Amino acid sequence: MSKLYNILFNPLFLFFLIFIVSVILFYVCIIVLHNIQFGQVVRDDGPETHLSKAGTPTMGGIIFIIVFLIVEFFLLILKDYVNGTMALKINIFIIIFGFIGMIDDYLKVTKKNTKGLPSIFKLILQILFAGFGLIICFNYNTMSSIIIFLILIFIIVGTNNGVNFTDGLDGLCTLVTIVVSILYVLISLKNNDIELLYINLLVLAILLAFLIYNHYPARIFMGDTGSLFLGAYVAFMAIALKIEYFLPIYGFIYMAEVVSVIIQVLYFKATGGKRFFKMAPIHHHFEKCGFSENKIVILFTLVTIIVCALTYLISGNL
Repeated sequence: MSKLYNILFNPLFLFFLIFIVSVILFYVCIIVLHNIQFGQVVRDDGPETHLSKAGTPTMGGIIFIIVFLIVEFFLLILKDYVNGTMALKINIFIIIFGFIGMIDDYLKVTKKNTKGLPSIFKLILQILFAGFGLIICFNYNTMSSIIIFLILIFIIVGTNNGVNFTDGLDGLCTLVTIVVSILYVLISLKNNDIELLYINLLVLAILLAFLIYNHYPARIFMGDTGSLFLGAYVAFMAIALKIEYFLPIYGFIYMAEVVSVIIQVLYFKATGGKRFFKMAPIHHHFEKCGFSENKIVILFTLVTIIVCALTYLISGNL
C-alpha cells in the first residue's frame, strides 16, 4: 500500500494523470454538449467576428468541477489529506462558485439569450459565499477587523468578475490563468505547502488539457461555470498563499478587464450615451481597433508572464 501511495501521490505523476484524464473528459464533453445543443449564445452588439462562434459547445467548465470532485474523493480515501482541512474547504468553495456559474450558463443556453442569472442576484451570491469562505476556510473572525474582512470580500468578488470578463476570446482566460497557476505552484513549492501544491497542480493540469480544445478557433468554451470556478480559485488561493495584496500586480489583466467595464458604464451614464472604449471589456476594444484574437491573447499572456515573474521576485524578498 505504501508503494502505491508513493506512486499515486508523487506530484508529477498526479499532474500527468489528471492531464490525460482531463483531455479525455473534455473530448467526451464536446460530443455530449454538441448532441444536446448546449451551444454558445453570442451578444448581438458584440464584434462581428464572434457571430461564427454561435453554437460552439459551452459550459465546458463542468469538467473542472467533475475532475475536482473525483480527485477530492480519492485524496480523502487514500491519503490523510485534510489534517488542517483548509485545502478541502477551499476546494468546496471553488466548486460552489462553479455551480453558480453553471446555473447562469444553463439559463443562458435554455433561454437562448445572454442574460442568465440577474446580475444583482449573481453579485449577492458571490458576496455571500465570499464571506462564508473567509470564515469557514480561514477561520476569519469578523469582529477582529471588519475593514479587512470587507476588503477581502471585495478582492474575492472583484477577482471573480475579472476572471469572468477575461473569458471573452478563444484561449484568453485559459492562458492567463495557466500563467497565474504556475506562479501559485512556484510559491507553494517555495513555502513547502504540499496541500496547496496539489490543488495548483490539479488546476494547471486541467487548464492545459482544456487549452487543447479552447485555443483559437475554440471547439469548446468554459462558460461562466469555468470562469467563476477559476475566479474563486485565483482569489481563495491568493489568500491561502498570503499574497492577496499582490493580486493587482499579477492579476493585472483581470483587473484591467473589470475596470474597463466599470469605466465604460460610468462614462456612458455620465455623458448620456458616449463610450470611453470602443467596446468593453477591454479585449473587445483591441478587437475593434483591428487586432486579431491571437495577437490580443499573446499580448495579454505576455503581460501576465511579466507581472507574475515580478510578483514572484517581490514576494520572495518580503
